[in-house]
Amino acid sequence: MLCAEGRRDITEHLRRLPVGFYNSRDPGDIGAYIVSDYANIESVVTHLIPQFFGALIMPLVALIGLAFCNWQLALAAALVIPVLFPFVKLATFIIRSAGKKQQTAKVAAASRMIEYIQGIKLIKAFNLEGTKFERLETSFHNLMRSSIRLEAASGPTIILASIVLNAGLVLIILLGMVLFFEGTLSLPFYIMFLILGTRIYEPLLQAMLFLGELSYMELGVERIENLRKSPLLTEGSKDETFDSFGIEFRDVSFKYNDVQVINRLNLHIPAQKLTALVGTSGSGKTTLTRLIARFWDVEQGDILIGGKSIKAYVTDNLLSNISMVFQDVYLFNDTVRNNIRIGKEDATQEEIEAAARAAQCHDFIKALPDGYDTMVGEVGNTLSGGEKQRISIACAILKNAPVILLDEATAALDPENEFFIQKAISDLVRNKTVVVIAHRLNAIRQADKIVVIDKGAVAEEGTHEQLLANGGLYKSLWDEQQRVKGWKF
Repeated sequence: MLCAEGRRDITEHLRRLPVGFYNSRDPGDIGAYIVSDYANIESVVTHLIPQFFGALIMPLVALIGLAFCNWQLALAAALVIPVLFPFVKLATFIIRSAGKKQQTAKVAAASRMIEYIQGIKLIKAFNLEGTKFERLETSFHNLMRSSIRLEAASGPTIILASIVLNAGLVLIILLGMVLFFEGTLSLPFYIMFLILGTRIYEPLLQAMLFLGELSYMELGVERIENLRKSPLLTEGSKDETFDSFGIEFRDVSFKYNDVQVINRLNLHIPAQKLTALVGTSGSGKTTLTRLIARFWDVEQGDILIGGKSIKAYVTDNLLSNISMVFQDVYLFNDTVRNNIRIGKEDATQEEIEAAARAAQCHDFIKALPDGYDTMVGEVGNTLSGGEKQRISIACAILKNAPVILLDEATAALDPENEFFIQKAISDLVRNKTVVVIAHRLNAIRQADKIVVIDKGAVAEEGTHEQLLANGGLYKSLWDEQQRVKGWKF
C-alpha cells in the first residue's frame, strides 16, 4: 500500500514537471523511477529492514543471556564485534560507489532497449538488428561488467569480516578452557557457550550483508528524493478565471538548453479567430504552441490569455481550456471509447458518438471488430495514421475547449483522410481561439491572421493577400510551393 501510494505520488509529480525535464533524460531513466527504484524501496521496507534488525537482536539477546551464566566469556564473545565496524564502513562505501555505476549502466541499457524496440522498423530496414546494433550490445556489456564489479567489489571485505568474527569463537574456546581448568566454569556451560557462539556471529555476518544491500537500495531512495526536489511549474491562484481567450506574447524569449529558439517575440492572437503560424522548419512555430500550453516557462517576457499571465492560473485550469491536436498522435492501449473519453471523463455514449461523427470517424469505428470497444493497441498501432488523427480530433471536439492548438494535423496524410480531417477541424474550431501550424499554405489561405515566424521572431503578419502584396518571406514560401506543384517523377 505504501509503495502503491508512493508510485502514484511520483507519477503525479512527473505530470507536473515541465517538458524540459523529459528532454534532458533518457526514457529508461524516467521508467526507473517508477519501476526499479520503487521496487528497491518496497524490498527495503518489507524485507531488508525487518531482517536486518532481526539479525542484530538475536545476538544481543544471546549475549545478555550468556552474561548471566559467565560474564567473562560473554565479554570475550562481544570483544570482536566493535572490530567489525570499520569493515562495515568500507563495504558500504564500496557498494555505494559500485552501485552508482551499476545503476547508471542499468538505466543506459533500459534506454537503449526502448530505443531498439521503438526503432525496430528502421533497424530492420537498414539491417541493424541483432549484434549489428552496437549501441544496444555495448550497453548490455557495460551493465554486465558493472554488475560483476558490484558483486565482487565487496567480497574481500566480507571475507575479512568473517575471519574477524570467527576469531571471537577462538577467544571463547581459549578463555573457556582456562576457566574450565580453573574450576570457575562447568563443562555444560562451556559446551553451551561453544554452541551459542556460532549462533551469535552468523547473524551478525548476515546483518552486514543486509546492510550492504540496504546501501545499494538507498541509491534508489536518493534518486526518488532528488526527483521530488526537481522544480515544478509554479501554480497560480485557484480564484483566477478566464474573462476572454485572446493570447498575447510580450517580449518572449526561450531557449532549449543553450540554443536560442524564441527571441524577444511580440505577438497578439485574437480571440475566436483563426491564426496560422507559418515559416521554415526550426523557426520556432511548434515551440510557441507548447509555450501557450505552458509545457515550459519562458525565460524572459510573458504570455497572457484573457489579459492575465498564464502563470496566474492553476496549470490544470489552464490546460482544461486548451485542446491540442498533434501531428504525431499517441493513443493509449485501451478501447476506442476510452481514448475519445479522455476529452471528457464523464461523457455519455451519446456524447462520444456525437464527437466521433463530427470528427468523421464514427463509420470506421463501427466497422471495427468490437466497434467502440475495440482495443487500439500500443500507441494505436492497429489503426492507420488518418484514423488515429480523427480519433484525436474527436477527443478534442468532446473536450470543447475555447482554445485550440493544431500542429500540422493534416501533414503526411493521403487526400481522402485529409478531406475528412479538414471537415472535422471545421467543426472543432467554430467560435474558438485557434492557432494552427501549417506548412501547406493553401490550407490556411482563409485564416483571419497569418504570422510568419523566422529565427524565433515575427517576420511578417497579416492576411494572405496582404502578405503576398508585401513581397517578403511569405511570398517566397508561397511561390516555392506553387512551383513544387508542377514537379513530376
